[in-house]
Amino acid sequence: MGYACPKCGHIIPGDAKVLIWHLRNVHNAICGHHFTQHITCGQDGCERTFSGRTYVFRKHLGNHREVNLPAPVPLNVAPHEDDGGLSEGSDNDVEDAPDDVPPAAEAEHMWDHFGEQEVEQHASGLVAGMLASSSTAHSTVTDVVKKTANLLDDITSYVMHRVQEFAAEVGVQPGDENLQSLIADVEAVSHPFQNLNTLYRQRTFFQNCDTFLQAEELPLGIGYYPRSNQQTGNVQQVMRTISFQYIPIKPLLKLIIEKTEIMEIVSHLQPSDDNLLRDFHDGSYCRQSAFLSQPSTLKLILYIDDFEVTNPLSPRAGTHKLGAVYFTFANAPPKYRSSLANMFLLMLYTSGDVKMYGYEALFAQFILDMNSLEQDGIDVDTESFRGNVKVGIAQVVGDNLGIHSLFGFAEGFTANFPCRICKMPRDSIRQMSYEDRDLIRTPESYQNDVDADNLPETGIKRNCPLNEINHFHVVYNRVPDVMHDMLEGVCPLEVKVILKELIVKEYFNIETLNARITSYNYGLEDKHNKPCTYNMNALRSPDGASGQKAGQMWCLVRHLPLMIGDLVPAEDEHWELLLALLDCTDLIFSPVISKGQIIYLEQLIADHHKLFLELFPDRHLKPKHHFMLHYPSAMRLYGPLIHLWVMRFEAFHNFSRRLSHIMCNFQNAAKTLAYRNQMLLCYNLMSGKTLMDKSLEVGPGESIILASMKDSAAIAQHLNMALYDDVFVAKWCRCNGTEYRKNAMVVAAKDDDGCPLFGKIRHILAFRSAVTLMLEMWHTVGFERHYHAHIVQPIDAQPVAFSKVDDLIDFHPLQANQSYRRGCALYYISPRYVL
Repeated sequence: MGYACPKCGHIIPGDAKVLIWHLRNVHNAICGHHFTQHITCGQDGCERTFSGRTYVFRKHLGNHREVNLPAPVPLNVAPHEDDGGLSEGSDNDVEDAPDDVPPAAEAEHMWDHFGEQEVEQHASGLVAGMLASSSTAHSTVTDVVKKTANLLDDITSYVMHRVQEFAAEVGVQPGDENLQSLIADVEAVSHPFQNLNTLYRQRTFFQNCDTFLQAEELPLGIGYYPRSNQQTGNVQQVMRTISFQYIPIKPLLKLIIEKTEIMEIVSHLQPSDDNLLRDFHDGSYCRQSAFLSQPSTLKLILYIDDFEVTNPLSPRAGTHKLGAVYFTFANAPPKYRSSLANMFLLMLYTSGDVKMYGYEALFAQFILDMNSLEQDGIDVDTESFRGNVKVGIAQVVGDNLGIHSLFGFAEGFTANFPCRICKMPRDSIRQMSYEDRDLIRTPESYQNDVDADNLPETGIKRNCPLNEINHFHVVYNRVPDVMHDMLEGVCPLEVKVILKELIVKEYFNIETLNARITSYNYGLEDKHNKPCTYNMNALRSPDGASGQKAGQMWCLVRHLPLMIGDLVPAEDEHWELLLALLDCTDLIFSPVISKGQIIYLEQLIADHHKLFLELFPDRHLKPKHHFMLHYPSAMRLYGPLIHLWVMRFEAFHNFSRRLSHIMCNFQNAAKTLAYRNQMLLCYNLMSGKTLMDKSLEVGPGESIILASMKDSAAIAQHLNMALYDDVFVAKWCRCNGTEYRKNAMVVAAKDDDGCPLFGKIRHILAFRSAVTLMLEMWHTVGFERHYHAHIVQPIDAQPVAFSKVDDLIDFHPLQANQSYRRGCALYYISPRYVL
């Protein structure tokens, strides 16, 4: 009895545990108790994939019968290097199986290479996994290791005692050579935690590991802190060096480059040649830069922000506030860049210390390193690249306050000149609907304003230290933060004032609005961002807190027209303002945009601002309204702005936030958190997590004879299979973090006029190393502006189409809802952005 190996196809004798050991020791597919890659089940034609913890896979194997030996080797479990972990081949390929099926004795030989080094490797993976968790304090990890080591010692001692007793019973002498060899082998593997059983030994062990890089503690300045004298009881001022944590960028980049496939990504990166902007390298800033446009240059996106590690409502809020600098690679495609595993810590510091001692001290070493990386580069040796790599900064992103603080601009947005991109005065900002390109800041005007040292007249407090980097200047760092500007600024304000006016006009009341928000069907993609309800006090104070997170606000503003549009007359002017805002967001959040659409966006923003001022004459445009005027020019420079927003960076804060609540130690929180962040990176590299993780997962399902399915002939023709073959029908699949389920709507294609064609997922088919969505195509009637949604309806003939996930026009699953309007049989799909 045994199971088929998903990697090599051999039948592995024994139970599920033996198969797990085979995957770990032969294929290096498991680190600790986690898969390092996606594994396809492969038993009985099952094509469900697994990642993460191995116990889920082991439990799943219990649903399959074990294979009787000898048995042919099913080739359909051999992985294909381009399938993201899915299996290749079908049950029809069995007759092509190799004849060298290993005998049952192979289960015994699997342990031949299992020795002290392998045991220590597994033990270090276990400890690294616990230290990479934000839910475990370091003291708890050490305590678990010690108790586990003691338990293993007791078990080993008992086993050795029983072995010696048995040897005596069967007449084996204590000095027998074989007996002593057995005892020595057991003794060698009985202490897996001997180098990991104390905090000091753990730090020492991982510092010698080739996947760990220790943070450096660099000085910021000298401070005086009160300390109680235990002998006299008096409080004395004691001098102390104020420091911050810096991960040296040069060895860090070398580690990442040599342990991941970033250079392979760089080699395949090509700018768009169809007049569309898809990413940063398509913008004119990158194309026209002699340094950044070089194919082998690594372009870094830096992110700077402060975050609270304690209760923000406590009296001590702000005392332990930390600041962080992260980075990722602009060379990586956005679908990989959005993964938290591809974001890396660069600096961690106490926010108050930087306010005291300045950014010059914080970035001094980094500036030296970046100039060296630009001029000298770093020598790397990988499978796909061997040579010298130059590194530069693509852009520095963050919220408006953080960027203004770092760049030396006015941090108060009621200042005379609150914009860092242009020098438009505050009074003009409150009324202006177009960008004035004559006022755009230049290096010369910036330097003149720095020399003037007059904040009220220039909007600049000090020079930015990053200007000392050879290829970088803050006036060319114009990328806006669309998440904070739109989803935490413009949209919350305008949604509130619009809803208030619609309620005043008695189209509906607050109870009806909240009932619609609560009961609305948001669909698979948006159900995790379901908006919160409102109260009248919040609507009466639109300048206050939004009450929604950024993701919730984006969900609400997109679905609001269909949610309450049936209650509002088509000619209502305040409703028109909401639709004008949505016209702008459709292009602002688009992942692909043309130069013609950028010109159109300029006019849409101008029309929106004029309408806002017309409808609300007692209000003025906010600074974030003004920042919208610079979006079109920023798109020309840097490509689609959604690829440079900070939402995913802010999610990276959660690791440190959760861990700080667990450790409850604030003597030097930055040092502790920097070490644990580096342990997270160490564990990711030990586990084989890569930049280009082929993240295609297949959920549970069942194998079905094709002939028993509806439209089986069409399926057989498309998948090139026989009617009596088995096809695996999954309940769900997940590609690059996006989940697809039955009945979800997707954009399958476009017609000759550019109108999107929608399909409803009928089945998710996994067959021969690929996942195919079987779609029931719907008819697109048109686009109804009042609901800001595409009108669709099912077709009686129910024509089917097939599509790979990567071939979809847009990867987001959508939801088709009916309007609340009585007697309306049509369905509406609210788009995330222009399709």
